[in-house]
Amino acid sequence: MSAPTADRTGRAQLAARAIPRLVEAVALVPLVVMVVDVLRAPKLPLLDYWDVLLRITTPSGGFEPDGLLTLQNEHPLMLPSVLYWINARIFDGDNRTLGLAVVLIAALTVLLLRAALPRSIPPIVRAGLVAAASLLVFSPHGLHNFAMAMSGAAWLMANLFSVAALLLAVRGRWWPAWAAALLACLSYGTGFPVWVGIAVIAVVRGEPVWRRVLPIGALAGVLATWTALRPAVEAGTAGTDDFGTLVFRFFTVVGHLWTAKDAGLAAAAGVAVVAALALLLTVADARRSDLLFWWVLACHGLMCCGMIALARLDYGANQGLTGRYTSLATLSCLPLLVIAAALLARREAAKAAVLAVGVGVLGFALGSPEAISVRSNIREAQVQAIAMRAGIAEDLDYRLPDSDRLNPRLAAMGHFPFSADFSLGCAGPELGSRVDLSTAAPLGAPPGPDAPPAVVGYLDSVEPRDGALLVRGWVSGAGLGARCAILVSADGTVTGGGLVSQPRSDVATEYRWAGQDTGFVVVGRGGPGARLVVVLLDGRVLTTELPAADPEGGT
Repeated sequence: MSAPTADRTGRAQLAARAIPRLVEAVALVPLVVMVVDVLRAPKLPLLDYWDVLLRITTPSGGFEPDGLLTLQNEHPLMLPSVLYWINARIFDGDNRTLGLAVVLIAALTVLLLRAALPRSIPPIVRAGLVAAASLLVFSPHGLHNFAMAMSGAAWLMANLFSVAALLLAVRGRWWPAWAAALLACLSYGTGFPVWVGIAVIAVVRGEPVWRRVLPIGALAGVLATWTALRPAVEAGTAGTDDFGTLVFRFFTVVGHLWTAKDAGLAAAAGVAVVAALALLLTVADARRSDLLFWWVLACHGLMCCGMIALARLDYGANQGLTGRYTSLATLSCLPLLVIAAALLARREAAKAAVLAVGVGVLGFALGSPEAISVRSNIREAQVQAIAMRAGIAEDLDYRLPDSDRLNPRLAAMGHFPFSADFSLGCAGPELGSRVDLSTAAPLGAPPGPDAPPAVVGYLDSVEPRDGALLVRGWVSGAGLGARCAILVSADGTVTGGGLVSQPRSDVATEYRWAGQDTGFVVVGRGGPGARLVVVLLDGRVLTTELPAADPEGGT
């Protein structure tokens, strides 16, 4: 071989190794994006976390194992509950550290999916499928499960153990597969169908009868235990027994990765996914043994989607678009992509790789509107934290357990917002402290859209909530932003706080000198003489007495 030929051969071999690695590196991008979103999420846990924490802790903050036997919304939550308690003891219950744990769980799932890809698929196609798997697993559609990590710890943990169980079963490692399946069932109800998948694998592999029957017996035992633990539940607010709604909901869950917010389009996409899987099943090459895992995973995902459609039948037709179901859509749709790419790769490897990455990017990009909605929903979580610390959360109708039972446990554990690092963000005044308002300037009303930008503000609403107040408004001018906003009583005692620098495009539109992020929302105790105090970034203090609340919401 001549030297130029050897050089060309060497460069070709180098490219053949480097290009798949570069393509596979795309898988890191959605992971990093999700980590950034998690770090920007609120520190306060949300949703049903507080009900679970109350069950699994003693009054002194210790672990209460009996609480693991109580279902949450009809689902077992045993392993995630242990994770909640560990996070509470070590990291003050920080939602962000729990979110990072969920990111790790999802990353491990992607690695297992990578390990399940057939070796017969060319490296460039394998790399594209790994990138697609990461793009779909970490799609913004599913931000709910990461930013509100209590939810993701359950859904994604069940997925992780289910994928592991099926992969171990395909490889003939039965005892570890059964153990992983049991862990999936202890994580969430969507782990139950994995036993059906294991039984199917045993049948296809021609395993002894006892190995085919054992998973079905295990599923029967799981269902019997679940039935014994299942309490009576209340139906949703949009009750229906319409079979058409059930079908619509099922296909919406399956296909909601492929639309931004349109339930009809999601249902159409779900039908297309199921039809495509059915068509591929008629192709002999698609039924080859090294694709068995992916067929069973698709069935598992579809069974999970069916469970959700049936369980949430009375919650409205658009329930299938809920972001927490994204992982089930991924388990249903990713196998279709893998099987199709495996067939195409026999003839056009490069095109199969491009198809895989393109589909992954599409599923990722379409999740942006859902992510925007999630970020908006959690933006004011710090207000809830302040209300909890101030002892007025129940007055503000937050969905929390009895504070007389919950708050002492949180204080005993040092759980946020009862941890040492809790702060109103004022670099000084905190709940219960007193502030001197003798030098405070009055917070003036806006003079007009074109007036000089003096520091001015406006109260949009002062809402009484039993013994508490919820105050919304904005402050802007002179190029200064607000450091914090607090409520004080007539004697200057700090009774509450909140958030500043909140988006208010409406203010910027009406007052051209105002910035975009001028809004504030504050909670605290009400009473005669209660005042709003705004501390500017330069240290100046502005204040105004709170007027009587207008029943229509204004002041």
